[in-house]
Amino acid sequence: MHKHHAFRAIAVFAVAAIIPLASSAGAADFKGQTIQLIIASDAGGGTDLIGRLMSQYMQPFLPGKPKIVIKNMGAGGGKIRGANLLMKAKADGLTFMQSDTTVVQPSTLERKSARFDPKKFRMIGAINRGGSILFVRKAAMERLKDKSKPPVIVGAISGTRSWQALPMWGAEFLGWNMKWIPGYKGSGQMTKALRQGEIDVFATNNVYIIEELRKDGVIELLTQEGQPEENGYSTRASFKDVPIFPVMLQKANPPKIAVQGYNSLMGPSQIDKWMGLPPGTPDDIVAAYRTAYDKAVKSKEFLKVANKQISKEIFYMPGKTVEKMVAAVHDVPPEALTYADKLKQSTALPPGRRRKRKSRARTGAPARDRS
Repeated sequence: MHKHHAFRAIAVFAVAAIIPLASSAGAADFKGQTIQLIIASDAGGGTDLIGRLMSQYMQPFLPGKPKIVIKNMGAGGGKIRGANLLMKAKADGLTFMQSDTTVVQPSTLERKSARFDPKKFRMIGAINRGGSILFVRKAAMERLKDKSKPPVIVGAISGTRSWQALPMWGAEFLGWNMKWIPGYKGSGQMTKALRQGEIDVFATNNVYIIEELRKDGVIELLTQEGQPEENGYSTRASFKDVPIFPVMLQKANPPKIAVQGYNSLMGPSQIDKWMGLPPGTPDDIVAAYRTAYDKAVKSKEFLKVANKQISKEIFYMPGKTVEKMVAAVHDVPPEALTYADKLKQSTALPPGRRRKRKSRARTGAPARDRS
């Protein structure tokens, strides 16, 4: 991959190296046991697909080859309910969870129903399907940087979608001429709206959507999120010539608080689809899960299926790496979260509901789940 090393200030999520997993599962043994996998998603979604696929390929590598049963937590607060359950689950290795970026976003912890601390989860591993690619409708490209013309229209889903930081910070520091229309339900709906000229800009990490739009001559690729590495960011293999946004942003010399605010939104996107165990899970059990995850995600059989069903590009992050990335996301100062909220408000996106840093969501104190 083509590497960019310049933007060290923003690349706070880059990790020192891929950390090898333990070669021994220790004393953990699940023979004859039934393990529950909580999937923080409706059945059939991307998080559900990855969770089911990973558990299928992990099961033979877990000591004792236990039975794994799946409990889906549906939409409308299901991600938070799942995280609340994991926070309170017994740390015996018989409960683990598949979730996504929403649960590790700082803004999620501002919700009254959130009673968990993602920094306390024992992370098993994560799969990043490749960073988001921001694109613009060709017919609107000439208006992107010309504020004498009507602004290009950004289609938005909600205030918690990480990729929306790209056009927000682009408008703030790169002079992009943009107007926001929130309320779309997903990439499928926005793809149709873009083809019809209702909107001009959005982003996705789905290669299939991007390739179809490019093949039909609808879009131009504007920038990409970038994959964090030790000394900066690298491009996705399928998009080597698309500029990396943090590198573009660096040239505008944004203030430190703006960089931190950007990272508070984009850090979870780098983590993407993660799997974890309850707080306090013993090291031998964590090692057993991490070993199983490592073997599963590297198996030829898994990659063959995953490349067809999930993404052409699969970036694997070990559990220790994921824990460091989660900690980095949540160690940003409150001022940076406030900065990000104000930028959201300027685009008509709802800000996070700010609470004091010493809330129960931060301490992990048990409470009734009201989500």
